[in-house]
Amino acid sequence: MRKLLCLMLAVIMIASVAIVAVHAEEGTATVTLKNVKGESVTQTYRVGETFTAYTYLNTSEINDGKVGSMSGIQHYDPAILKVADAYETENEYDYGLVEDIDAMFPVVGSACIANAGDVDNGNIYYNASVPGYGGFGTPFNSDETALIIVHYTVIAPSEATITNQMETLAASDKNLTRIIDANEIVNDNFNMPVALSEPETPAGFTVSGSVTSYLQEKYPDAVVTVKLTGTDNNFTASVTGTDSYSIADVPAGSYELSVEKEKHVTRTYDVTVSADTTQDVKICPIGDATNDGKVNMFDYNAVYKHVAKNPELAEGSYQKACADATGDKKVNMFDYNAIYKHANKTKLLF
Repeated sequence: MRKLLCLMLAVIMIASVAIVAVHAEEGTATVTLKNVKGESVTQTYRVGETFTAYTYLNTSEINDGKVGSMSGIQHYDPAILKVADAYETENEYDYGLVEDIDAMFPVVGSACIANAGDVDNGNIYYNASVPGYGGFGTPFNSDETALIIVHYTVIAPSEATITNQMETLAASDKNLTRIIDANEIVNDNFNMPVALSEPETPAGFTVSGSVTSYLQEKYPDAVVTVKLTGTDNNFTASVTGTDSYSIADVPAGSYELSVEKEKHVTRTYDVTVSADTTQDVKICPIGDATNDGKVNMFDYNAVYKHVAKNPELAEGSYQKACADATGDKKVNMFDYNAIYKHANKTKLLF
């Protein structure tokens, strides 16, 4: 069977090179399907999602669209993509014959011989020939005439290619006039549109976590506001709560997560979302340089040491932001004095 197939593949063929390039962030793949004439279409799919790659053929300007012979090889990266529901591989010879010829090749149908015996290397071979004048029952006479329809499933978030190598195409006339010969277009008066099925609208992911905050007894009506803002997209969302938060339908991407509460110092976290993500948050009161939820002698000692540069509070740290009790964007003796007075209850910060 393999020898017969190889001989048939050497026969008159159709040529169209379609390349699918996949570049994926974690959890997604961006698929670009390109035909031999350079036309392309791009969609993004998630790992586990199945899409359909369509290659159409329109030879209406050549012998009224009547095709008599074609063959080709479709190559793909089996580590990244797999063909979905296309093969029967448990036959006696394990050649992996295509199970549903009519679905994959809707025009040529049972006139096509297809073999998936090299699926481990990502190859599908096919050949169809009706040498008599008139060719296949349906002519390729519009841009909607499907030459080959293949379903693929994304199995890994990486880069891959699918090459639909159409080696030869011949018009159905007494001479089987070549349109494409040995991968070279000898008559470019044809169209080969390509299309990808639309991806399902992704529901997105959930970003959630626990909330640690303080002063609840003093300000029982104060709530924490958690806001998520995309740094590489336009997504924004905010929620309020006391001990937990949850934001749903978040697209994959990079975000700034800000946490605010009355009498507390706003805090931000950098969050990358490619799946459901847990980010616990903590927000501390003004003057809480040690971030333990209290403002006391340990805090004014920390500020005093910072002013004396032994040791300093780290630049850009949340501890230093909390130490700025006066709110002037500096940490100095004024902050030390403000925290000292609060700890001694002579002048409270809150």
